[in-house]
Amino acid sequence: MKPVKILYLNGNIMKRGGIEAFMMNYFRNIDHSKIHIDFVVHGYEKGVYDDEIKSAGSKIYHVPVKSKHPLIYAKELKKVFESDDYTIVHSHLDAMSGWTLKIAKECGIPVRIAHSHNTSFLTNNPIKIWINEYAQKQILKYATDLFACSEAAGEWLFGKQSQFQVINNAIDIKKYQFNKKKREEIRSSYSWQDKFVIGCVGRFDYQKNQEFLIPILEKVLKERENSILVFAGSGDTMRMVEELAKERKVEKSIVFLGSVDNVFEFYNAFDLFVLPSRFEGLCFVAIEAQANGLECILSDQVTRETKICANTHFISLDEKKWVEKIIRTTGERNINNAEQIKEAGYSIVDEAQKLQEFYWKKGQ
Repeated sequence: MKPVKILYLNGNIMKRGGIEAFMMNYFRNIDHSKIHIDFVVHGYEKGVYDDEIKSAGSKIYHVPVKSKHPLIYAKELKKVFESDDYTIVHSHLDAMSGWTLKIAKECGIPVRIAHSHNTSFLTNNPIKIWINEYAQKQILKYATDLFACSEAAGEWLFGKQSQFQVINNAIDIKKYQFNKKKREEIRSSYSWQDKFVIGCVGRFDYQKNQEFLIPILEKVLKERENSILVFAGSGDTMRMVEELAKERKVEKSIVFLGSVDNVFEFYNAFDLFVLPSRFEGLCFVAIEAQANGLECILSDQVTRETKICANTHFISLDEKKWVEKIIRTTGERNINNAEQIKEAGYSIVDEAQKLQEFYWKKGQ
């Protein structure tokens, strides 16, 4: 039988981010002889996963950003939808799925999935919020199936009365298990042997709230002089965080790794993982850090479903509380965390099989 043909819709190019991680984790672990996935991305730059996607025999369609060229956008998206015998459109655009799935329905695509990856709009602009809210209301009209990364994400986008299915942000657990040898290699390479390494992974933007950590580090250093803060990621607010670090005179105790393709190795070098997000659907990096055995301090704005292991803690965005907790942290790992992650349903091998069965059944 021919494979079921699916289009994944991403709101950006295929950069390093949580939604892209979701798509790639499942893409890599689904049987391509049964399920064929092509990608639609917004923008024309090359993404970090483009070569991998194309080498697997899949296509990447580039369309303009809707807000800049709405009419051209609709025309180009329709052209993509009608370019092949696609049975399923799986839209990862949160509220904006309302627009894309409307076009998909007009093009006769029978299965239209809206997937919620968040618990808030990624903007403070009143006009953009209004546009998102309008699009959000269209989702239930045009989606045949509703997915979410967590209960909170599903209730936010679809409403508490909606019937949605939680699809776990599953990971390759073996890849993230603690590796003592790799820890020693990285810490030696960066001269971190005698440091207490606080790690924060994620793109730099309003949601991730990295600037919150700078005054905290300033206070932690007064009690724990060997502390350093390591950021992995890049983005719009990175320069602002760098400037704030200089203002607070803590720049010598901060390392900006930028966007790295081996972040899974750096978890081994950390002693503590922190995530001060203003909101989250269900954050991949928190699952990855827990799989590595790290003690994790998360903002209380992160969904409670993120906590799988006992050494993960939620704290309100209060500087004093974060400073006190970080100072008390020992840096000890729980090497049994990986098994707990698997039992909780976050093994990509298991979860990809479930999604594959869903696609196959819907695509017949």
